[in-house]
Amino acid sequence: MVTGPDCTGHAETNLVREACAQLTADVIAAATLYTSTEPCAMCAGAMYWASIPRVVFGLGEDQLYAMTGADPKNPTLSLPCREVFARGQRHTEVVGPLLEDEARAVHEGFWTPA
Repeated sequence: MVTGPDCTGHAETNLVREACAQLTADVIAAATLYTSTEPCAMCAGAMYWASIPRVVFGLGEDQLYAMTGADPKNPTLSLPCREVFARGQRHTEVVGPLLEDEARAVHEGFWTPA
């Protein structure tokens, strides 16, 4: 979800920017990023470039797409974060989906599937 006028302003990308500005490389290299929904390809790329070694998410991108359909607010690339990370030269651990029912609940009623 874009959090402002910047189309790259997804919550995870904003968090990565803040982490890189405020934390040392050693702290980031030991970090885990938790997110309610599987990171999109852009956010996964930002996490990779920031050298965040572990990502934990609730709702899978495929499940979000099943809820949103063709809603223009979620023009997904349908590219799992594991596939994005697998193309990199360093390992990024991915844990999820977890607690999908709970993670799905925050999206219910927000999207207009087409």
